[in-house]
Amino acid sequence: MAYIHKKKHVMGEPRIIGVTGAGRSMGTTHLCVLAANYLCSACGRRTAVLEWNSHGDFARFGSICTGLSAQENFYTIQEADFYPRSAGGVLAECLHKGYEEILIDFGSLGEQSSQELLRCHRVFLTISFSEWQMEAPGMKQAWEECAEKNGWLCLAAFGSEQSRIRWNKRRRPTVRRIPLSADAFTVTQQTVEFMKTIL
Repeated sequence: MAYIHKKKHVMGEPRIIGVTGAGRSMGTTHLCVLAANYLCSACGRRTAVLEWNSHGDFARFGSICTGLSAQENFYTIQEADFYPRSAGGVLAECLHKGYEEILIDFGSLGEQSSQELLRCHRVFLTISFSEWQMEAPGMKQAWEECAEKNGWLCLAAFGSEQSRIRWNKRRRPTVRRIPLSADAFTVTQQTVEFMKTIL
């Protein structure tokens, strides 16, 4: 499936990449961290990652990784800046801070307005092919229609590879596999090759 850009990226301005999940625990935060580390370490791009949901993951791992208080406004981890508990004001601030890439972890689809996703130059939608997640609340939403209509790239980190292959033969949109990465802060050659194809 060709990737459709809903918002044109202007050279010299930060590129905004949104990541949302078809439900909870679909790997949105993991993908954001992995992509940020790739953009910083492999591409040398100044990168910010905004947590635009109520999960609180950024404050937890930020405090653990840096030893700073869980109340900090942002954490720098391996050259990427992570902003917990973000919203429109933080994005506006980041747009003027010289970042080249801004990743936004929107959490589950439906936790934010569709308007916020439309301001992104690219949107990645994570889903799971694990049996216990396919029927989870949130997976019943019309994520397929949203993704197809808006040209979002669909990715899966979890679940059966056979189920993903069967899905791609019979259904749309096509779902790509995110390579296994036990540590999102470690960029492997496999990660680099995969990220080159989506970013």
